[in-house]
Amino acid sequence: MIDEGVLSKDSRLIALYGVNAQSSPFLKVLNATFKSLGLNDYAIGLNINPEDFPYMARGMPQSKVEMALYEPEYQEVVLPLLDCSEECIKRSGICDGAYSENGKLCGKCFYPVAFELMVACEGINLKDSRVLLLGAGTIASTILPILGVMGAKRVAVADPIVERAAAILEKNSISLATVDCDILWFENGMEVDISEYDMIVNAVDIHAHTDKRIISATGENGRLLLLDFVRGESAFDKLAQEIGCRKLGSVEWMVSSALCVAREWLDAKIECSDYEKLVKNLEAGE
Repeated sequence: MIDEGVLSKDSRLIALYGVNAQSSPFLKVLNATFKSLGLNDYAIGLNINPEDFPYMARGMPQSKVEMALYEPEYQEVVLPLLDCSEECIKRSGICDGAYSENGKLCGKCFYPVAFELMVACEGINLKDSRVLLLGAGTIASTILPILGVMGAKRVAVADPIVERAAAILEKNSISLATVDCDILWFENGMEVDISEYDMIVNAVDIHAHTDKRIISATGENGRLLLLDFVRGESAFDKLAQEIGCRKLGSVEWMVSSALCVAREWLDAKIECSDYEKLVKNLEAGE
């Protein structure tokens, strides 16, 4: 918890709601980000059991905390509790933050802007790229239109329910008008010829499963980029080592998300140099 002695009358608090929010690595990243940006604002972790979450979430507008972020386990559960939602939430069905406005709980979706910031600061050029998107659920719905806007040449969506993959492609048909789209049937451990892709995105498993094999790679591609949205080590970490390729997620994803929170809610000015500094320091254990 935050020592109240370090708070000023102008300090703003952001609550992180989760089953184990107080020990979440994202909580550490949030406060490291705010400090690095010279902000006198803080994030506090609130450990909340599932049965208590509706009451706590709905009560936020009447509390001293005016902004909240949600760990993955509550990012879909919170939807029916919102009084107002932005378009991204309505389109995707996922909400990772909310703020209080006139006594109402208004949802915020940071996934698209955080993805765009991470891609930009990592110098990733998606023009004419070949992308395999694992999963056709809520997170995929926030990312898929961006792939089209950024000029991906081919996008294959793999999901256990092929009808859901078809539906998400149809829903984003305008953004994907110039993209060659394909549908694959997904199952854990499915064989993927990695020579056919420039980037593989894990949007099917956002929890820290290091012992899970999402795909079995065949072929070779040292230039492949693996990307996920896990707040911690994931199955892609081991896979990247096996393939000998680059992997983004964990620290990079949390830093990008925290910077977007600071920009959107705390009026911070952010640059890619802030992103690079934070990633470097956090990976060094600072």
